[in-house]
Amino acid sequence: MWSRASRVLFVAAGIALASSPAPAHHGVINYDMKKTIVLTGTVTAFEWGNPHCLAYLDAMDDTGHVRHWTLEMTSTFTMAHKGWDKETLKRGDQVIVETHPAKNGAPVGITAGPGFALKTVVNGKEIPSR
Repeated sequence: MWSRASRVLFVAAGIALASSPAPAHHGVINYDMKKTIVLTGTVTAFEWGNPHCLAYLDAMDDTGHVRHWTLEMTSTFTMAHKGWDKETLKRGDQVIVETHPAKNGAPVGITAGPGFALKTVVNGKEIPSR
């Protein structure tokens, strides 16, 4: 009654539906969630998009060298509900941002996510993040 191809397709579909989803990159495993640092710098770019927004900034490190940081933020949906939009950060804005840094020391951080939000000040004005 069923052709061999139909059976194979049916079994493959069943396996695909029964398997649990693999974790996506939207985790915090790469970040030191026990450590919060404060970056003071200049926005070089801001990407308003999903799955999460990205802010790029140049900030001076403790040795006086400029580091080019990438900060992962939440989705546009969540940020819009906090009062953000694609114009909230612009190239040249002066910012003070709290972030959880990458565990490996790379200039990458996460500023918000499920269950937490950190402080962001743009040109002297605190932007809602909680």
